[in-house]
Amino acid sequence: MNETRSTHRRGRTSGRLAVVLCLLLVVALLPAAASAIPGTITDANSMYLNSATITLTPACSYKLDGGPTMDAATSVSTSAYGAHILSLNTLWKDNATGTTQTVMTIPFFVDDDVVPAVTCDADASYVSTAAITMTATDNFNGSDIDCLYYRLDGGNLVQVVSSASNHATELSIARLPVVKVAALPPVDPNSTPPHGTAYGTDCAACHELISPTPDDTSTPEPTGTVVPHGLRKVITVTGVGTHTLEYWAMDIARNESAHVTKTFAIAAQPAALIVTKLSMNVNPTSLSLGHSAHFFGVITPNMADRTPIALLVRKAGQTKWSRAGFYVRTYSGYHWSSYYHPNTRGTYYFKVQFSATATHLGSTSRTVTVVWK
Repeated sequence: MNETRSTHRRGRTSGRLAVVLCLLLVVALLPAAASAIPGTITDANSMYLNSATITLTPACSYKLDGGPTMDAATSVSTSAYGAHILSLNTLWKDNATGTTQTVMTIPFFVDDDVVPAVTCDADASYVSTAAITMTATDNFNGSDIDCLYYRLDGGNLVQVVSSASNHATELSIARLPVVKVAALPPVDPNSTPPHGTAYGTDCAACHELISPTPDDTSTPEPTGTVVPHGLRKVITVTGVGTHTLEYWAMDIARNESAHVTKTFAIAAQPAALIVTKLSMNVNPTSLSLGHSAHFFGVITPNMADRTPIALLVRKAGQTKWSRAGFYVRTYSGYHWSSYYHPNTRGTYYFKVQFSATATHLGSTSRTVTVVWK
C-alpha cells in the first residue's frame, strides 16, 4: 500500500481535495442554515459513511444536488459517494412580516470504505502465449475505481488509469477558487539594483534573469476498458516458463484491495507434425499354397532406413487384423518390401500401417486381396 500511495500522489490529492472542499462549504454555509431554525430542523452531519439519511422536521420540499424538487418529504437519503448539496424550502415565521419561504442550504459528504473487488481469469498453463484479463469493480454508488495495478514476474509496477479517476480529478480542480494575480511589469535588465552599485551597474551583471514557462500538469489518459462500476485490462504474456502476476486495485476513496499473486506456465508451441502416406502393391494376387506373395510400396516423405512399417493381414471371414511377422524391411529411406505365405488356403486381405512418431503423423495404405489355392 505504501508503494502505491507514494507512487501516485495525484490520486491521493484528488480524494483529499474533495474532503477539504466539502469541509470548507460546511464551515461557510452551516451557520447560515442554522439561522433558518425554527422553520425546519434537521439532524444533518457534515460527513457520512457509505450512505446518508437526513431527517426533516417538519416535512418540507427539497432539492438534492440540483435535482428535481421533492415535496412534503420527512427525510432525504443517498448512498452516492462524494460531496452533496441539500436545498430545503422551509417556512420562517416572523411577527413583523408574517410567514415567508426561505431556502436552507446544507452541504455534506458521503465517504466510502468498501474495498474494491478484482478478478483475474489466469489459467494454470498456456501454449505459446497467455492472454489474461483483470477486472476491477467497486460497489454500486461507490467512489468507483481509481486505478488497477499489476506487476509481472516481479518487474516494474504498471498503473492502469480509469476514466472515473480523471473525472474525479477534474471535479476537484473545478471546485478550487479562482485566484486572479495582477500582472507585474516586465523586469528591465538594465535597471539600477536597489542595493546600490557594489555588484555592478545593472541587474544583469549579478543575476541571470529567466522567464518562467512552466508546463501544464495533466492527468494520465485512461488505459483500461470501462466496465460497470470499474475497468478491465487485458495483458498478453509470452516467454516459455513459469510466470507470476501480482495485482490489486484502489478506488477513488483510497480503499485498496488485497494484493493477489497468481502463477502460470507457458509451454512452447509444438512443431507441426509431418503428414505421411503409404502406397501398397502385391505380386501376384493369386498363387498356389506354399508360394509367397511379394508386397512392396513407398512411404512419403523420405525417411531414414528402418522405418517402423507393419504388414497387417486378415483372412476372409475374420474381423480382426494381426501383424504378419516382424516389421517390414525399408530401404533408400522410403521404399518398403515384404513377403508372406499362409499355412492354409483361402482369401486374405493385406495392408501396411505406419505408427505416428514425435515428428510424423501415422498413415495406413489401401487394402489388397491375395488368394492362395
